[in-house]
Amino acid sequence: MQKRNLMMGVLVVTMLGVISLLMMSSSRQTISAQEQLTGLVQQRSLNTTIETTGTIEPEDEVLLAFGMSGNVSGILVQVGDEVQVGDVLAQLDTTDLENQIARQEQSLIVQQVSYDQLVAEPTAREITQAEASVASAESQLAQAQTNLETASNNETINCSSLDSATLELERAADAYADYVADGYRMDATFIPDPDSEAGEQLRTAQSSYDVAQAQCNETTPISQLEVAVVAAQASLAQAQAALDELLNGPTEEELASAQAQLDQSQLQLEDARTSLEDAVITAPFDGIIADIQITRGQQVNANTTAIILVDMSQLHVDVSVDELDIAQIALNQASIISPEALDSQTIDGVVTRIAPTSTTIDGVVTYEVRVDITEETSLPLRIGMTTTVEIVIGSSEAVLVVPTDAIQRDGENEFVEVLNADNSITQVAVTSSTTIDGFTAVEGDLTEGLIIIIPERSNASTGSGLPFGGGN
Repeated sequence: MQKRNLMMGVLVVTMLGVISLLMMSSSRQTISAQEQLTGLVQQRSLNTTIETTGTIEPEDEVLLAFGMSGNVSGILVQVGDEVQVGDVLAQLDTTDLENQIARQEQSLIVQQVSYDQLVAEPTAREITQAEASVASAESQLAQAQTNLETASNNETINCSSLDSATLELERAADAYADYVADGYRMDATFIPDPDSEAGEQLRTAQSSYDVAQAQCNETTPISQLEVAVVAAQASLAQAQAALDELLNGPTEEELASAQAQLDQSQLQLEDARTSLEDAVITAPFDGIIADIQITRGQQVNANTTAIILVDMSQLHVDVSVDELDIAQIALNQASIISPEALDSQTIDGVVTRIAPTSTTIDGVVTYEVRVDITEETSLPLRIGMTTTVEIVIGSSEAVLVVPTDAIQRDGENEFVEVLNADNSITQVAVTSSTTIDGFTAVEGDLTEGLIIIIPERSNASTGSGLPFGGGN
């Protein structure tokens, strides 16, 4: 009897101990469930992506330089300034260039006036004056021809007495010589008398000769009259040519010459204005000043980089895709851009260009792909930021997904732990498939919105086979 009671007592104690252990186990399960990390069963479309890296680039970047050498007289922008197309960014000292332009403008005006006068229709007054010049030249030519025709008669009349006067002078000189010679023969001390008959005859003959010579000299030589006729003919031809040119207008050669001079003057002015443009740097597009490499007062050479301007209107990422993957890349494929400096924040993008030729570096063949940033974002994006780019090459229909860390294994079997409304936990068997971005697609007795346990991972195995995750 005592032995039976003892056995009954042991049985009671044992049962009490089991009950106590079960209560303690249930208590630990509830506390553990409340302390566990949880996640949700979600419905998602999982994407298949190709991941690569690159840097954020602007739509355009241009190195701006002066087109000529000179001294920098002004820098009108600072790094970071936003500018519009056509804005003046910097300029050289242009005093000499402006003076040169002023001179070329005056020269062009002179050439234009000359050309206009050449091609203008003659006025009635100009025609009348030209005709009067021709008439005057004709009159002068007629007079010169008349003088030449009468020259022989004038010479005969005016010089007719010169020959006889010459003979009379020669006879009087001989007679006077004889008078002097006879006097010396008769008297060695003879002194000729100028008033003697011989002397008087000599003076008379000399006077007559001088008068005849002067009269003959007044006659114009025929050679001189011939030259006058030639000159009058030239004057008439010139006057007639001027009248004809006035009536007929300029010749093709004259027009071509005048046009060439006008064009040359125009080109010189355009060259001067181009030089003035070369002395100024203007923005070729809307953008942001990225760098300034000159200072005021600096002497710079032509084509030396002065300012760097970037177009931020369309940021993009140039990435390299392996030749094994390039066949899966197509234009307009959606992409996910993740700048490394922005704490895993992502931006939407799209493939806009695929290089038709490859690049080989260290034996690796890749193709350059451009991915444009399509999302308007307030993120502080900067040129040159290193980014990860995931190009979406495929997507599945909506499936149930759970956080990958929520899937537990018991041998070859997979399961998740569902946290019920009463804080109890139900183990549900699942079959996992695609894993992307920390989520895994699963099939099993689950519905969207269920809360599941994410067990804490440890170095020990999680697949003990115990209920509710066992050794976790």
